[in-house]
Amino acid sequence: MTLSTYHQKYVDQSDEEIQRKADAKEQELTSIFQEVSLNTDSDPVKLAVLGCGDKRLVAHHKRIFENVLKRNVEVTTFDISIDHLTGESNVFQHDCTLPIPNPPYDITFAHVLLKFIETEKQFDLLKNSFDALKSGGVAIHVFDEEEINATSPKLPDDLWAVPLEKWKKKLTELNIEYREIPLKYGPALVLLRK
Repeated sequence: MTLSTYHQKYVDQSDEEIQRKADAKEQELTSIFQEVSLNTDSDPVKLAVLGCGDKRLVAHHKRIFENVLKRNVEVTTFDISIDHLTGESNVFQHDCTLPIPNPPYDITFAHVLLKFIETEKQFDLLKNSFDALKSGGVAIHVFDEEEINATSPKLPDDLWAVPLEKWKKKLTELNIEYREIPLKYGPALVLLRK
């Protein structure tokens, strides 16, 4: 199995570095849920993680969301390639610019994912993350500053700029309610399903 350069970088990171990344995600999610509420009563909470850089993060996602929500969480992870997630349970190969399988979910979560997707397909993923929610659910998208402040459509390493203002305008046109929440490394955009 040959991993992409990106996924190989994760494999080469120590467990301590992965733990630091997980801790940062937990802090971000704590901040997000201080601003928005999950208004579902599912037990367990059904979470779809859209994209995952390392298999060690799969277990961290369950722990993080259970800690933040103080509820049981069932995690399903989707990624366009899953070789790097071999051995983890409830992981499915799926292109999230297409409708997300097995909805509805209480939460869809994409952490710094859009920059890996061609700009013209990014809104499809945003919309699919929202469409897969049950009433009262939230779609959480976390961004790095570099991807939303990019001055050209392409970023180094075959990454893509994220025209966040354009996507917010499109969400407004579709009457999709959202909140933008500032975080340490870049904002979160949280879509709210009524």
